[in-house]
Amino acid sequence: MNRSRSAERGFVTRCVLYIVVLGVLGAALAVAGPRIWQSVQERLMQRVESPHYEIRSPADALPKESLAAFAAQRESLFSDLNSKLRGAASQARIRIIFDPEFSMTKTSLAAAQNYTISGTTIRTRLTGKTPQLDPAADAQVLLSVAWGKPASPEIAEWTALALVGKRRDEDIGMTAAGVEQKLGHQKVSSLLDARSTQIPSSEDRAVLGGAWVSGIVEFGGPAAARKLYSAKISILDENSVARTLGTKPEELERTWQLFMYSYLAGMPSSSQPMPANMPMN
Repeated sequence: MNRSRSAERGFVTRCVLYIVVLGVLGAALAVAGPRIWQSVQERLMQRVESPHYEIRSPADALPKESLAAFAAQRESLFSDLNSKLRGAASQARIRIIFDPEFSMTKTSLAAAQNYTISGTTIRTRLTGKTPQLDPAADAQVLLSVAWGKPASPEIAEWTALALVGKRRDEDIGMTAAGVEQKLGHQKVSSLLDARSTQIPSSEDRAVLGGAWVSGIVEFGGPAAARKLYSAKISILDENSVARTLGTKPEELERTWQLFMYSYLAGMPSSSQPMPANMPMN
């Protein structure tokens, strides 16, 4: 009788243990399963390599020659960006994955982007027969290699735009001048406040942010931009930024106005030389 009960208890214990193990395995697969499947898919993709890039796309989605030409263009971009960083990212190697099922899962901060970055890996959507990727993606990766992890995703995005120096093949300053012609002058306080309704478009805010960091580089040098990039600022506002850069909020605004006016003054005569709400001190 005792043996029968002991056997029953042992059987129940083993069943409970099996259920617990299966539950743990099920939970682990639920968490890691998508990553494992993504890794398997990427291993099956066609691959092109160059000195600083590994580029993958679904097999037969693109001619390999197109990927090779894209890699050559990226090497030229890499050289330009790395030169601006004084060679600090020379050893970097970037993975670019073109995924036809790619979708943005980030917050509205990245609404102006069409890619995600994890370490030195960039993922983006594959559209059409010609590979396309914003140069700012490469710039963000190289900045993280050269300067370390950014303290703010917004400042990282804007610094990358400033490093590239262009937005959609137009000088970032001229693009920002066009935005200011449309919206009026945007003060540093509005630019830094993500909740501000003064700049409703995430694309316009990214352009103005890139131009603003370009102005910081012009007046304070690359060291100032790096200081801002690395500073752990709890609240991103003009007072915190001014303290980080060793200046005053009013001086921060004044240099921003000067930087923008230098572009606005060079716009075609049919445009207003500067927004009516831009006071020049």
